[in-house]
Amino acid sequence: MSMEIRPFDAATASERELSEYHLASAAAWRVDFPEEPPAGYEATVGRLRTPWPHEGRCRYWAAYVDGVLVGLGRLALQDGENSGIAQVTVTVHPEYRRRGIGTAVLRAVLPAVRETGRPTVTGEAMKSGSPGDLWAARFGFRAVNRTAIMMLMVDETEPERWDVPVPAGYRLAGWVGTAPEELIEAYAAAREAVQDAPMGESSIQIVRWDAERIRREERELADQGAEERVVVAVHEASGEIAGVTGLLTYAYRPDKSYVNDTSVVRAHRGHGLGRALKAAMTRQVLRERPQVRRIVTSNNEDNVHMIAVNEAIGYQVLRRLIWVETTADGLTGALSR
Repeated sequence: MSMEIRPFDAATASERELSEYHLASAAAWRVDFPEEPPAGYEATVGRLRTPWPHEGRCRYWAAYVDGVLVGLGRLALQDGENSGIAQVTVTVHPEYRRRGIGTAVLRAVLPAVRETGRPTVTGEAMKSGSPGDLWAARFGFRAVNRTAIMMLMVDETEPERWDVPVPAGYRLAGWVGTAPEELIEAYAAAREAVQDAPMGESSIQIVRWDAERIRREERELADQGAEERVVVAVHEASGEIAGVTGLLTYAYRPDKSYVNDTSVVRAHRGHGLGRALKAAMTRQVLRERPQVRRIVTSNNEDNVHMIAVNEAIGYQVLRRLIWVETTADGLTGALSR
């Protein structure tokens, strides 16, 4: 077996390389997450070329066996609150696992991690006890957070679940793409309400929101060809935004949408706003984007209230994942051994 690992640029990669990456990614997905079909070629390549804004800057390394791309490593570097964290993801085609390829990719990524000076290394979410979990544990990664991935299967859900009235004293408003200037400050304040969401022992910090950051995210999403929908609940007596939910739909995967953020300001909790917001968003996106057949969201397993809200409108737990992390020094020592 002849193995080579070298930097990979998704923007300039050949069609053959992209096709091989898709085959490796899809095969890995079928083994690791059999409860959901893998993404098609266009969605896989689109996701590779278009990292989500919260992932930051990304670099890649590809593993080739006898000239065929069989694995990929990714280094994602966020800024701001998480500028001390390097996120590393390693994917290997199942037929080529247990041959040292994943470890070789990790070694190839490590110098770039060290160059950043970031002390913490996190891994992509995985199932507890899975081969990936056991492999990561060999290098000192430990579970620090647990997440429930939930999905709304449109064709399998009774539409009556989305007929949720707006609580008295509130009204709903919304937009696509850009928040109205007169609401931007209140919108940012409402998104800040997510700060008390549980995060386990993870070193990852929830993003702080202000008007400037909102506008930056809007520009980044537009540049990526992503459509962002927002629905807010306005408290009629005060005029303040009491709750918000957002939904992203990417051009490369029009059949699947992703919940961006859902939060309710503490002073307005307990009235059913979360359920009303999510139900209204579901009605809207299915009316205006009928090709959407699946909507995905995620919640920390300790956030039992939001999980219950999701279940009430038809979401089901698709899988439960753990997030792992270690230190850059610890990873260096483990790989040297």
